[in-house]
Amino acid sequence: MIEYSIIDDEAIALGGTSLTLKALVEPIKDKVEFITTSDLSSTHLQFKHPRCWIIANVLAMNAESHKTLMFLLDHKKTVKIDFDYGFCKFRGPTPHRVLGKTECDCLTNPETKALKVLYDSIKEKSSHIFYMSAAQRTIHNNFFDIPQEKTTVLSSCFTSETFKKIKELRGSPHNDKYAIVQGHPGWHSQAKGVSESINYALENDLEYELISTTTHEEMLEKLSTYKGLIFLPLIEDTCPRITIEAKLMGLEVITIPNSQHTSEEWWGYSLEKMEEYLKGRPHKFSQILSNLI
Repeated sequence: MIEYSIIDDEAIALGGTSLTLKALVEPIKDKVEFITTSDLSSTHLQFKHPRCWIIANVLAMNAESHKTLMFLLDHKKTVKIDFDYGFCKFRGPTPHRVLGKTECDCLTNPETKALKVLYDSIKEKSSHIFYMSAAQRTIHNNFFDIPQEKTTVLSSCFTSETFKKIKELRGSPHNDKYAIVQGHPGWHSQAKGVSESINYALENDLEYELISTTTHEEMLEKLSTYKGLIFLPLIEDTCPRITIEAKLMGLEVITIPNSQHTSEEWWGYSLEKMEEYLKGRPHKFSQILSNLI
């Protein structure tokens, strides 16, 4: 029986958001369905009656899906998961500054009124809001005041299968090089700080290689053979899972505060204690959902 409907731009695509969504719902996977934002319409209200609607990334909304989201927030039990900065059309203050050439004004600009209307409603009417990092929650709160008692920081999440794979790879022999993950062409590569990471390696006489793979499993296998990872994102990266995966595999991780989770206590835990903490996050999520409904 379906109890939770999750709305996300690309819920079934390969990427950090979908990997975390898959891990988050693992304890309740038989009770969950996914709906892409662009497909969401009032028709879903006639035929789908979950106990709770989970709103994830929805910047791909159109007029019909926006109207349906507003109805859900007004009349149904809803929670929001913010993976980045969905109140901004560029997905965050720094990309807005770089790409939009101005400070983020998405909550005051008439051209992005739909985002303001949506996020005002999320603030007032959603039962709970989940974030990937404490720093991300703080920035959200700077843009629109959110009652602290209705928010929870989750972090990026990992399935039991991923934890098993990481544990298998933890003992892999390492070379003496640092991995730098090759971003997709254009803005993605710039946002992930590929150039900054290369410059860091060169300035510090660190031997490095750019790595690129087509699957998540392949990425883990390749990454596990390196001494360390250099990841210096230009953007506010809320909880980049590549840094966590590298650390759990025993690699040295060179990063900066833009990897926003690195200021949190669990980042300094031993590998075993860190893994224990992370394994509990999907259960924390499902527990809060259960208490809400």
